[in-house]
Amino acid sequence: MGPERNRTGTVDVTSGHIPSLDGFRAVSILVVFASHVGFGDTVPGGFGVTVFFFISGFLITTLLCRETDRYGRISFRAFYARRVLRLMPPLLCALGLSYLLLATGIAIGGFDWTTLISQIFFFFNYLYIYGQSETVLGLGVLWSLSVEEHFYILWPLVFLVFAGPVRRLRWIWPLILVFTLWRAVHYWGLGTGFEGIYYLSDTRLDSLLVGCALALLMWRDRIPVRAGRPVVMASVLALSFAALLVSFLWRDPAFRSVLRYAVQGLALMPIFYYAVTRPDLWLFRPLNWGWMQRIGVYSYSIYLIHLVLIRTMDFGAFAGTGMLWKVICAGGLSVLYAAAIHQLVERPLLPLRRRITGHLPVPR
Repeated sequence: MGPERNRTGTVDVTSGHIPSLDGFRAVSILVVFASHVGFGDTVPGGFGVTVFFFISGFLITTLLCRETDRYGRISFRAFYARRVLRLMPPLLCALGLSYLLLATGIAIGGFDWTTLISQIFFFFNYLYIYGQSETVLGLGVLWSLSVEEHFYILWPLVFLVFAGPVRRLRWIWPLILVFTLWRAVHYWGLGTGFEGIYYLSDTRLDSLLVGCALALLMWRDRIPVRAGRPVVMASVLALSFAALLVSFLWRDPAFRSVLRYAVQGLALMPIFYYAVTRPDLWLFRPLNWGWMQRIGVYSYSIYLIHLVLIRTMDFGAFAGTGMLWKVICAGGLSVLYAAAIHQLVERPLLPLRRRITGHLPVPR
């Protein structure tokens, strides 16, 4: 028996396994890694983080929708407990290893308690922009965890608004627009530079909201029937990839700071929709290959540690490592580390997460 399909003729992902999800995570971490390892001039590493944000918004909203369907309500305590158990153990392991490498002289950087506290309690992105941070070189990637955690704090409350009558769904679009306008205020009114706009939560939360919007549209079955037609599918995907290409190539500072994230988020919506509902399409089959799925499962821990390893080979005890060896060693060690964390830390916590979640699928 094949997967259940909805009225558009696509796979219904509002319950059960979400195809291509881990494949998208794998693509994202590969893009980020390639950018950091030395190909940043040609590989848009920031886009990989934007995709991670989109996935987080979509997944969390989908799980909240399932919980609402099953129980008629959401448990805030269970939601936040799940997030803590998902995010904190790998984070603490990565911090512990990174500072151990620093203490032994293998990695380089610095240490102060304020920075460590900001990394653990998710305000590192604001300290990084507005304060003074001293940390292991390579732990700067933790800024994105701050953005996601700020979203997790706020979104369940906002979700209750959109979980009501269908007509309320239209309010999510003005909410997304507000963040684009706020970036304009930052850029032209407050004089915030590109780096500040890239890192701050109040200028990036819409990258998660577009994922939320897609999940809500699918939950409410608001995707038009014609979206499943081959001609429509091909046309929409072509336009979406063209929009992404423009967002990569247009180097105007104002566009990059104000509009780029909105363009990328809107372009990702149909691409991600077809990837998870039509995983049989040739374009999306690689996302469901076994090794891609495995890299996707490991992607969080890879993300946490990969740049520390890369920077250690750039400037630390192993400085001078050639590009090929850096790719092999940093990439291989990142995957091995993530596999160990998955087996020794994340898997043992699964029973506890399942007890908290009840009968709902445990998010990864």
